[in-house]
Amino acid sequence: MSSIMDLINEMEDYFESCSKVPFSNKIMVNPEVIYELMTDMRLKLPEEIKRCKRVIDEKDKIIMDAKKNAENVEKETENKMLELINEHEIMQQAYSEAEIILTEAKNTSRELKLGAYEYADEIISKIEETTKETLFETHKVYEQLEEFMKIQLETLNENRQDLQNRKVKKKST
Repeated sequence: MSSIMDLINEMEDYFESCSKVPFSNKIMVNPEVIYELMTDMRLKLPEEIKRCKRVIDEKDKIIMDAKKNAENVEKETENKMLELINEHEIMQQAYSEAEIILTEAKNTSRELKLGAYEYADEIISKIEETTKETLFETHKVYEQLEEFMKIQLETLNENRQDLQNRKVKKKST
C-alpha cells in the first residue's frame, strides 16, 4: 500500500495531467479521481499513526528491558555480596569486592538506562519529524485541494452567470 507522500505525489501528477480550460489558468478534473485520492489519504493516515505508536511501544519495551536487566545485575551483585560477607575467613576481602562489584553494577545499570533513554529519544525524534512532515504535506495538499475547489466553484458560478445573461438576452430579442 502506498504512503501519504506517494498519494500526494499521485495527486500532483494527476493535476499536471489534467486538461487546461482554454484562455485561463484553470484545469478540468474528474471529481471521482479527487475523491478516490482523498479517501485513500484518509485511510492511510491512521495506518501511519499506528506505525508510529508501534515504534513508541517498542521504545517503551526497550526501556523496560534495560531497567529489568539493570535490576537483575544489581540483585545478583547484592546476593554475591551477602554470600561473601557470610564467609568469616574472607569477610573483609568479600566486603571490598562486593563494593566494587556493586559500584560497577550501578555504573553498568546507569549506562544501560542512559543508552536506552538516548535510543528512545532518537526514535521519538524520528517519529516526531515524520509526523510533522506528514502533517505539513497533508495540510499542503488540503490547501491545494481547497484552492482548486474554489477555482472550480468560481468557474461554475461564472458559467451560470453567463447562461443567465444569455437567457435574458434571448428573452429580450
